[in-house]
Amino acid sequence: MKVAYFQDLPSTSTAITVWENGAALQSFVRADGDAQAAESVAWWVADRHQPTAAEALGRLTFLRIHGSSAYAFPAMQPRAQLSIDRVWLDDVDVQFLIAQLNADLYQRYPEPGALIFSLDPADVVDGVGALLMAVRDGRPIGCGAFRLTDDQPGTAEIKRMYVAPSARGAKTGAALLAELEARAVGLGVRRFILETGPRQPEALALYGRAGYVECEPWGEFIGKDFSICMERVVE
Repeated sequence: MKVAYFQDLPSTSTAITVWENGAALQSFVRADGDAQAAESVAWWVADRHQPTAAEALGRLTFLRIHGSSAYAFPAMQPRAQLSIDRVWLDDVDVQFLIAQLNADLYQRYPEPGALIFSLDPADVVDGVGALLMAVRDGRPIGCGAFRLTDDQPGTAEIKRMYVAPSARGAKTGAALLAELEARAVGLGVRRFILETGPRQPEALALYGRAGYVECEPWGEFIGKDFSICMERVVE
């Protein structure tokens, strides 16, 4: 893992530098910044990942909204190493996380027929969706997915969001959601939908902070007593 450092300069340029073991590996400047004052952010970068200006601005926005975390932290103040990368449904670690999620939901909603689980390998192929896993200091701690909706162009459904209990309170859920949204926007998505439930106060708080509001249920969630459907539209 390497650290990327981004500075939004008080001029017409922005710069990114990638550091490894205290030495600068690479940097680039883009000349379309619109900064009013110098701001900076740093984040961990996987060894084979090339950070982009769009990613840097996303991390800076996250830092502004949520404060310091392993996902985005003040430059030169590293936090625990966190990576959020794409995985597939046959990954053993993500299978374990999804099993924990299912067990948690069954405990909260023991009523027969209260829960609907659906995420297939075809939902997370290129151009259709993605499944992401968060790893902190080498330990898988969370996951989430999105898939494009067939009947609603420009819309993606957020699925299978989960953060292990021992890792909660560190903004990992918000980071996973931000990564999912960024990847979906790259596919032309401008509206996000999701389903959660009344016995998941942590999820309701997370989505509310992210700008999601209740909406009409769709498809299999119509008429479900324990479903709360939400949406967010991005500009």
